[in-house]
Amino acid sequence: MRNKYDFAYACSVCLGNKDFVKEFNRLTGHKLGVPRTPIEKMIDEACGRDPDAKAMPDFVNLVYELVWSTLPDEAFVDEMT
Repeated sequence: MRNKYDFAYACSVCLGNKDFVKEFNRLTGHKLGVPRTPIEKMIDEACGRDPDAKAMPDFVNLVYELVWSTLPDEAFVDEMT
C-alpha cells in the first residue's frame, strides 16, 4: 500500500535531479530540460515540436526500470497505519 510516495512522485524527484537528467540525456540522446535559444523555441513552437514531451516516455520508462522497480517493499508501507 502506498501513501504519499507514488510513481508520479518518484518521476518528479528524478526529474528534479540534474545529474539523473543529464545521464538520461547522455544515455538516450534526448535533450530533456536542455535550454534552447529563443530562435530554437520559436521554430519548435511554429512546427509543433516539443523535445521535452518526446523524451518523457523514455524518461518514465527509465525511472520505472532503474528506480521504482528496485525499491524495497518497505518503501510501499502505508505510513497511516
